[in-house]
Amino acid sequence: MIPRLALYKNIVGKEVIEKIRAAAEPLRDKHVVHVNSTSSGGGVAEILNTLVFLMNDIGIITGWRIMFGSHSFFNITKSMHNSLQGKNWRITRNREEIYLEYCERNSIVHHLDKHDLVLIHDPQPLAMINNYVKKNYWIWRCHIDLSNPNKKTMDFFLPFIKRYDALIISSKKFKMGIDTPQFVIRPSIDPLSTKNKKISHQKARRLLFKRGIDLDKPIISQISRFDPWKNYYGVIRMFKKIREKSDAQLVLLGNMASDDPQGPLTYHKIMEKVENMDDVHVLTEHNDLLVNALQKESRFVFQNSIKEGFGLTVSEALWKETPVLGTNVGGIPLQVINGKTGFIMKDEKDGVNKAIKLLEDDELRTKMGRNGHMHVKDNFLITRHLHDYINLFKRFYPPPNLK
Repeated sequence: MIPRLALYKNIVGKEVIEKIRAAAEPLRDKHVVHVNSTSSGGGVAEILNTLVFLMNDIGIITGWRIMFGSHSFFNITKSMHNSLQGKNWRITRNREEIYLEYCERNSIVHHLDKHDLVLIHDPQPLAMINNYVKKNYWIWRCHIDLSNPNKKTMDFFLPFIKRYDALIISSKKFKMGIDTPQFVIRPSIDPLSTKNKKISHQKARRLLFKRGIDLDKPIISQISRFDPWKNYYGVIRMFKKIREKSDAQLVLLGNMASDDPQGPLTYHKIMEKVENMDDVHVLTEHNDLLVNALQKESRFVFQNSIKEGFGLTVSEALWKETPVLGTNVGGIPLQVINGKTGFIMKDEKDGVNKAIKLLEDDELRTKMGRNGHMHVKDNFLITRHLHDYINLFKRFYPPPNLK
């Protein structure tokens, strides 16, 4: 189903839809292009798979370009990503040259100077701006956690970042000490996507049963990319303690995006950790309906991230009325309101105690689930995200009476 704004009326209401269309009218026929590194396998791609179509539907002529690159390029950009989130890494001259070469290659074939607004997503295409005599507006949309970046990596990127007309970040905690205007726009989920649409309890259970999951035991899950920042190892340690008090099972469902060469290594390390453990299922299937079913049927969902730009899997679970146990990093505490939509874990011991509480208290779990659903409806749906982008674009192209 191709996303159309009218389809969301039954979820957010007619008034919201009309406000979005009215707000977008001054931007009609403006040309916008998004650039990122992959068309699937991560939150950025999921957002763009809806947002690009909705922008076109309201009259903003919007394109989407995917970067191409060598294995070396994506290895380097993954390390850059990790380094911007605080990991120690050395950016050598050779690595700089490979990165800049592929930014230039992509600049040559994508013709980004033909658009009114260019939105560059994350570090992979960040330096593409350097290959143009800027005649249009450029915005860098950073989806990762910039709260404590590696200084040398940030120093490499700063000259490029400062050329942008604006930066978009997911939390005010990520604001940088530079003069470039910075705006907080929180990511969102699409409630009509396969991953988030309503499915029946029976259908969800059938999907899980086919993957060998015991339908008679409580399900605990974590659903994320196989990435060291998601701290699957900590979830496994907590589950060992949880199993001492509860006959539950753990399902770890992850995927590996095409721009993330670290994924297979992380997956193999996880498999080593759980090799001799009972009631642990590790699934790598790329199946949005399976994600939907697992989030719906879990008693609660872990989001045990060490660093997190936002963590859309949190909103996905809350939308399905499933509480979340999360860490106090990135955008997680914006979604997990401690004691209301789930719990923020202080440490692994606290996580185990909170997990047992949720497993044993059906009433608390139900209450948190309802709160979580409403919190996402009010704050983290794609319609709000679209409206935020419209408001930002109008800073560059204001209606005539506001100029």
